[in-house]
Amino acid sequence: MSYEPPVFEPGRRSTDERVRLLEAKVEYLLDEVSQIRTLLRHLVAEKMDTLPFFQQTRDSFDYQWRNLPEGLAMPSNDAWLANAPSEVAKFTSRPREWFAGKKVLDAGCGQGRWSYAFCKLGVGKLVSVDISPGGLDRTRRITAEFGDRVEVHRRNLLEELGLEPDFDLVWCFGVLHHTGNTYRGFQNVSKLVKPGGYLFLMLYTEPRPDRPDDYQYYHEIFDLRCRLRNMPFEEKVSRLEQTYGKELLHGYFDAVSPEVNDLYRWDEIVQWLIAAGFTNVQRTVDAPNHYVVAQRKA
Repeated sequence: MSYEPPVFEPGRRSTDERVRLLEAKVEYLLDEVSQIRTLLRHLVAEKMDTLPFFQQTRDSFDYQWRNLPEGLAMPSNDAWLANAPSEVAKFTSRPREWFAGKKVLDAGCGQGRWSYAFCKLGVGKLVSVDISPGGLDRTRRITAEFGDRVEVHRRNLLEELGLEPDFDLVWCFGVLHHTGNTYRGFQNVSKLVKPGGYLFLMLYTEPRPDRPDDYQYYHEIFDLRCRLRNMPFEEKVSRLEQTYGKELLHGYFDAVSPEVNDLYRWDEIVQWLIAAGFTNVQRTVDAPNHYVVAQRKA
């Protein structure tokens, strides 16, 4: 017996029915795109470092740390810097006194803003690593007053870091989604947390389904990235500063200039953590991006 699929005739449906059908199809397609993107990232991860935009992302951050040290949430802002230790405590869901004497890894330290905050919290040992020579220079300068409590090393988070797995806290803020192989970077940093210790991650999120502004924001950023893509960094800076001003320049350059900016669902991140032996997974900040802390099983 042959089967004839039903003919779809939009004109026979009411406007409300057609709108709802369109909404349902868009929801389905977004889910499919998210799943395909997850699979594709894993399939191409090993080839990422052969592609032009991989090196461009590294160069962009090195330029950023060398030449754009100022901004609202940067060490140049005295008020922000004074409040940074409290921000660390909030993001990790740890009381400030917990940090005293602890051993902490700042994985992807950038120009050292969070490294400074950890030192002010009284950690016993801080190891700060990054791939950017410019970022490491600034980190050494901002933490110089804390002496040998701080070690600063050049490391690639996609390679073995050569560190012992004895950290009370591994902190990785806004870094892994720029590496081109987020999961490998996650594996390399997460295994350095000692039993009973904590891992903190900040990762970019996919647009939230109920927030039209999220979709609009990502579209605007993507459109801006395409327009500025082939400009020298200096010209990008000039264009962004003209549009958004000096205080917001750092943030917009961070969002627009690096070619690698991967977005993740909450369930993906939780799956990684569970598989790596973590428990007590918490989302610590009600914000668009993922602020997550988890504890390694003792």
